[in-house]
Amino acid sequence: MDILSAVLTIVILGFLYWRMIKRETPERIGAFQALLPLALGVVSMFIGVLVTVLLAKSLGGMANMTAGNTGFGGSLLHSFLMAGGTEEIAKLLMILLALVILKSRVKNVYEYVLIGAAVGFGFAVVEEFYYGNSGAESSAADYVAFVGRMISVPAHMTFNMLMGEFLGRARFNRLTGKGSPALDCVLAVLIPVGVHTLFDACTIFNSKLMAGEMSGIVIALGGYVSLLIFELVVLIRFRKNTEKFCGMRISAAEPAA
Repeated sequence: MDILSAVLTIVILGFLYWRMIKRETPERIGAFQALLPLALGVVSMFIGVLVTVLLAKSLGGMANMTAGNTGFGGSLLHSFLMAGGTEEIAKLLMILLALVILKSRVKNVYEYVLIGAAVGFGFAVVEEFYYGNSGAESSAADYVAFVGRMISVPAHMTFNMLMGEFLGRARFNRLTGKGSPALDCVLAVLIPVGVHTLFDACTIFNSKLMAGEMSGIVIALGGYVSLLIFELVVLIRFRKNTEKFCGMRISAAEPAA
């Protein structure tokens, strides 16, 4: 089951990323520009795990942290510290590094979106192997976990597509004198971190769910349904607006006249 979920993650995200690349106009990014952010996404997973482990140890260990978690506020805090905040910041750093390395190649806002998608893709694949093989489960729990993981497969990619979009908008607005680059930068971090934190607070950091309470099960189901809707809205939105984002040219990357 763990191998199947990992393979499906690669297939699903690989197909989505390939389709995104094919939709770019008037010309597509090259292999290096497509693969570098993917590799950096893999690196971001290990950075996120390292920071999470160090943070958990400094706060007394994961078990001690979750032991006193009796409310949704506590779930939000633990989710932010252990996943939503640390993982999204790790991926943000890799997106920024990719933008530095690819500075002369990035032509438009859509390519910022592609970089975000690739980093999220790389992160998700390694995370699936990491958590999918973290320990034995009963048969019933294994199937439930499998369904949950399949629903959340595009999550990291969609989080970072939005992150890439707002970073691209910030660059575009700075160059054209439009909008608010500062607000765009805030949204680039706030939206992915916020949605990620809320989802994990409803599911893996849901203390009521861990205790087997019905209210916790209801909250978890609501979290999965909401995430699925979020993923579909983001993917459909970017598909419909590909041409618009491709047309938001980053003048610094334009060829000299």
